[in-house]
Amino acid sequence: MRQVDHHLPKSIYPFLAAVPINLLPICSDCNFEKKDHAPTRHAEQILQPHFDDIDRDRWLRARLITRSADGRAFQAKPLDSPASWVIEFYVDPPSSSDVKLAERVKYHFETFKLAPLYEDQAADDLPGIELSIEEAFQAGGAPDVRAHLEGLARSRARRDKNSWMVALYEALAADDWFCSGGFGQVAAG
Repeated sequence: MRQVDHHLPKSIYPFLAAVPINLLPICSDCNFEKKDHAPTRHAEQILQPHFDDIDRDRWLRARLITRSADGRAFQAKPLDSPASWVIEFYVDPPSSSDVKLAERVKYHFETFKLAPLYEDQAADDLPGIELSIEEAFQAGGAPDVRAHLEGLARSRARRDKNSWMVALYEALAADDWFCSGGFGQVAAG
């Protein structure tokens, strides 16, 4: 459910309670996480979409992590059968980014617990694209799966290059195990 939140909390800054630039759409979960947060240092400032332009560069990335039966992460190869897998989302500031802005992006990502949120969304999304991945695999194997996922990422990036879907599809396209048939194990849960 969408709500309107005060970027700077009205409990601390009551004179900004009705200032339009201080009002932002927010979901109820994020509003709860934020609470009456007021930064005590620059790095603790959450992003303000009216002023912070982070859409020029890619900040959000993901990776597919496969684990052996003893829980160790390893790079699965085609035909391997890892015991488990997980999609991990993380912030990766571009090298050209302002250090202070990079700190704020990371803080925002952690404050709103975006990694687990995106992981849940990815888990919900994967069964919905399983058929198209299987069809791509049947048509041309791993190269066609990779091309299909890269196309999905490009399509989503046209609207929002820092979308969790862009990060997800790029991560899956870059993983040889996934593209070579591992997608069946991932889709099965």
